[in-house]
Amino acid sequence: MNYEELLAYLDLDEASQFEYFECMADLLESEDDIEFDAIYTLFDGADKQMIGDLLEEYFEDILGGLPENAGEIFSLLHQIQMSLAGMLTSLEEEGDLRKFTEEFYRFKNWYAQESEVELTPDDGGQPIYHNVRDAITAARLEKLGGEKYRYDFEPALTYELDSYTMSFADLIAAEQEPDERDGTIIFSPEEEDNDN
Repeated sequence: MNYEELLAYLDLDEASQFEYFECMADLLESEDDIEFDAIYTLFDGADKQMIGDLLEEYFEDILGGLPENAGEIFSLLHQIQMSLAGMLTSLEEEGDLRKFTEEFYRFKNWYAQESEVELTPDDGGQPIYHNVRDAITAARLEKLGGEKYRYDFEPALTYELDSYTMSFADLIAAEQEPDERDGTIIFSPEEEDNDN
């Protein structure tokens, strides 16, 4: 899917109209093969603050949809959210938006296609396998009276985040006094090394 096709898919006339939750949800949840440059061009023409707001809203929505006892995947998704937010609020040099788009693109593909979660029916049936997106959908349906599962997110926890620096002010500005907003938080997610 190229840029023009992506705009049509999102029901937009131009990138500056990328300002609705449904647009972010459709973009992240699409199984279609969307070209990297199409997403980059979309973000290049969209309001960066709006992208950040929509990402925050989307992550809050999916984190709230996780099943109980899903602490590890909750932590991973929260780290990914923080990583994307930090990159988006640090767009200072040429190429920073491309780096953000690369991380967004990698997350999108993992979230809606490449990740694997094992769902075992409570009635003892055979396990089924979904990506994280569909596992969250199953958990939502379960809360509405749908089939109950035991969720094993362990296979999906291989998503690796690079170390990055995020401005403290960009994260908690609304909660701190102005003279307290001058620190930075450095996140260095632990990487499992299975090599000897």
